[in-house]
Amino acid sequence: MKTKLILFTLIFTITLTTFGQICGTPSYSNENQQQKSSTIKSSNSQYLNNSTSICVSVKYHIVRQTNGTGGFNSSNLINVTNTLNEAYNEHKIYFNNLGYDFINNSTYYDIDDTNNATEFDTLVQINNDTNAINIYIVNSAASYNGKANGILSRELVIDINYAATNVLAHEIGHCLNLWHTFHGSFAEPASAQDPNACSENFNGLNCETCGDYVCDTPADANIGNSGGYNPALDNIMSYYFPFDKLTSGQNTKMRQAFDSSSILQNVISNSCSIPELDGSSIVCNSNTTFTLQNGGTSVTWQVSSNLQIVSSNNSSITVKSQSANSSGQGFIEAILPYETLIQNVWVGKPQSVLSLTHVPTFGCTRGEIEVDSGGAGADQFEWLIVGGTIVIPNVNSNIYTGGGTIFVDPIDGPYGFTVKVRAKNSCGDSEWYTKYIPTDCSGGTPLRSTMFPDNDLILYPNPASQTIFVNLNSLNNENNLNNNEKEYTYELYNLQSVLVKKGKLSYTKFDIDVSNLKKGRYVLKINGTKNEIQHIIVK
Repeated sequence: MKTKLILFTLIFTITLTTFGQICGTPSYSNENQQQKSSTIKSSNSQYLNNSTSICVSVKYHIVRQTNGTGGFNSSNLINVTNTLNEAYNEHKIYFNNLGYDFINNSTYYDIDDTNNATEFDTLVQINNDTNAINIYIVNSAASYNGKANGILSRELVIDINYAATNVLAHEIGHCLNLWHTFHGSFAEPASAQDPNACSENFNGLNCETCGDYVCDTPADANIGNSGGYNPALDNIMSYYFPFDKLTSGQNTKMRQAFDSSSILQNVISNSCSIPELDGSSIVCNSNTTFTLQNGGTSVTWQVSSNLQIVSSNNSSITVKSQSANSSGQGFIEAILPYETLIQNVWVGKPQSVLSLTHVPTFGCTRGEIEVDSGGAGADQFEWLIVGGTIVIPNVNSNIYTGGGTIFVDPIDGPYGFTVKVRAKNSCGDSEWYTKYIPTDCSGGTPLRSTMFPDNDLILYPNPASQTIFVNLNSLNNENNLNNNEKEYTYELYNLQSVLVKKGKLSYTKFDIDVSNLKKGRYVLKINGTKNEIQHIIVK
């Protein structure tokens, strides 16, 4: 047991020795303490939307000897900016290089804050641009490889050897309101310890108030997968190498800071070359082109299995559906060096409507009808009402093409009406969906025959003393608009097989008068697209 304890202590000591000098950022917030929490209240601005791109300006200050010698090669600054974009573009945060200047002062060339931060504090005020995150590149720093001017700030100092690495991305994270993943733990360097911090529990139950205040970064004590900890070994805000990842929770925390912090709002710009993929939301079985702006010269394209690539280059792709019958969700991906852009599309004709909801709003008459499910990929719907009038939108007709919600006034009061609807887009139309909607003012519901449960015919009321109404739409499975032009014949027999009544039915006349018949059971036969037989009762 003693041997294990010595080994653990040795490992822990080596860990701190190896990585303890990477970051000199003090663990205090330059804004209200509320900035710590991942549940910060916000004004719900555009920056909180993870799909909204944020352009961040950076200004480089290259520190040289007083005589102008030494210092970072300015021609390599493009690699520094690219490194930042590689780390952050996945989260729609981009960096714009506002340029650079030289600070010729040997005092700060090899900066030494071993005893205090006087040199750092003075340096980060030189040539400071209030509209950018100021990055001061020094030849060396005695106490750290990089240091931000507090959590959430506009200034940082970076050692020349780490300027084009993710150590800079780590310090930028501090500027954008991110703490170390092991913040509050016993492993945090004494110079950076926050007296108000606390260690995150292994189970993460206190993740919003302790640790780095981000719940999707596992608890960390900078000792790797040991001592009960299982941290993310690739998180940019950790001390594990190599690190190159940020989580969605860290992205949210940065966006909350952009939303509420005047410090960060000053560095937001409109000058970034932000990649954008544009094109139609619907792809048919014909060529459709999508354009890519600011994608660079190394673009790889990938599409869903229901699409085929016709042609592509670094600035555009032309696709079409895999076949004339393809239908469903699809996607187009532009894979760039630092991020992947995804355009979700609908391929082919829209999905058929699967169900409707009807909500009566005035007793048993006028009611709202809305597409409840199905219709995916539609940009409009076509409606046909049999036995009613569409009054909203203001068309006063039984035919309407537009949105997925209508209001209907039944023509025949308590006897219901039939709704037909289909989804439409530029590729074509779906199959018709048909539903009979009863509006029985007496509080009852139309009855389907229990003697012939498999039949489609709906009669109401049944039993009846005066009139029986027939839902003719339920007879027809062809699902087309010509239903209202069809005629049906009916024959009514008593139980002795004697024909007692016959006639014609259509969508404008769908009632059978039984007031002159004797009470009893009858057999009704209707001849239409298919023949139907049901029993009725006259009372």
